[in-house]
Amino acid sequence: MTGALRRPRAALALEARTHTRQGTAVAVAALALVWAAVVLALPEAPGRTVAGLLLFLDTAGFGVLFVAVLMLGERTSGAWAALAVSPLGAGEYLAARLVAFTVLGAVAAVPITAAARPVGGLAGAVVAVAGTALLAALLCAVSVAACASARNLADLMVAVPLCLGPLLAPPLLVAVGVADHPLLYAVPTTAAHTVVRWGLDPGAVSLSGTAVPALAAVAALATAGACLWARRALVRARTVEGARPPWSRARGDARRARGPRARGRPARVLAWADLRGAASDGMVWALLAGPVVVALGLRAGLPLVSRVPLLAGADVAAWRPVLLAALVLLHVPMMAGSVVALRAVEDRERGTLALWAASPLGTGAYLTCRAAAAAGLTAVQLAVALPLSGLVDGGARSVVGAVPAAGLLAAALALAVVATARDRVRALVVLKGAGVLFVLAPVAVWVLPQPWAWSLLPLPVTWPLAALPAYGLAPAVPGGLCATAAGVLLVAGAWRWARAAVDG
Repeated sequence: MTGALRRPRAALALEARTHTRQGTAVAVAALALVWAAVVLALPEAPGRTVAGLLLFLDTAGFGVLFVAVLMLGERTSGAWAALAVSPLGAGEYLAARLVAFTVLGAVAAVPITAAARPVGGLAGAVVAVAGTALLAALLCAVSVAACASARNLADLMVAVPLCLGPLLAPPLLVAVGVADHPLLYAVPTTAAHTVVRWGLDPGAVSLSGTAVPALAAVAALATAGACLWARRALVRARTVEGARPPWSRARGDARRARGPRARGRPARVLAWADLRGAASDGMVWALLAGPVVVALGLRAGLPLVSRVPLLAGADVAAWRPVLLAALVLLHVPMMAGSVVALRAVEDRERGTLALWAASPLGTGAYLTCRAAAAAGLTAVQLAVALPLSGLVDGGARSVVGAVPAAGLLAAALALAVVATARDRVRALVVLKGAGVLFVLAPVAVWVLPQPWAWSLLPLPVTWPLAALPAYGLAPAVPGGLCATAAGVLLVAGAWRWARAAVDG
């Protein structure tokens, strides 16, 4: 076998081992089955609409952050420098990575598409899966190009929204029927998503069947262009990386990290180290702005939802408690817990956590500070976001009992991720699975009859719901007190688990 064929094959084998070891393949399969069950439980017409959105936002977009975090981990571990001097070229490296995530996206699309019961049968299903694979390749290539030079998670949290945001909004506007201007179909993601929607239900697309191949061609050309952009970004990043000697890079990083010294208790030193970089940290700004933007969007957009063609005739007002629970009450602790968990896992992967553990601070105090940060951020943000959302019926006092339980849930999530994930890729896998529970739990508790809804109370994500009067799981005050007490026990158990995992 010639070297030209041996190198790509070795790169693909390495990618397969990486996804098996990190658990991304298992996560993709599990999520696909969960979403297929959700689509199958819906009536046919709404099920196809929901399936099209899931194939775009979750299945095709699964690799967007993962591909960037994998590159970031390779740079941190030194594998990036080794690959740069190996015979493997930037194009072969990129091809192996994109093929892996494209295959994962296509395989995950199969059960979701089957559950949607496409109008065109097998032919329509094949078109929908092919469109999803095209979307996955396009989004991952753009993510690689945008994040090739990222050096930490803060860089990723700035680069990914800036580059992918303009590609995500137009397809959603077209899919829900808010806009249908011909220029929107020139956006590559809109073209590819239209192919997916046409495969599921040709009647849902306001275009002739002859236009679909043209849209597929547009998406394919855009994907090729994104791949060329990503390759150039990789070559440029490798050149810059190789131009700086490792000792020079280490000296520069140490000089930036030194900064002004903080004196006093170890916990104060840790807080100062976090606050010093918060102003330039994209994750912090996303954490602060995200819930406020969502709350204001709900307040301004909910009265207009009934005018959206996709939701015409739906009783949106009846779902106000579910929107409050899923998009505010549980969304905030999910965001806060995720950001704190990723920061702690980044410390663990880089070895910084081992240094804190050996310092007077110790592992226990470090984990306590992280848990307190997650709980405190959640409480402050909920105090702002709940009134801003306009979804709280009966005044803010009626839901105040859910805030402590939500804060403790965020702390437990952060500690559980630290306990189960040794690197950022595994942390994303865990957070991806947890995110599904945070989204589906409030819907399931609302839809299921009361005796069956109580069977979901063993799940910690349902505990804050017990303090919401609209859910009727329990009287608000006793429900909030019980949820808070259970949250304290959960955090204590997660803290012991995380400490044992880090020290072990």
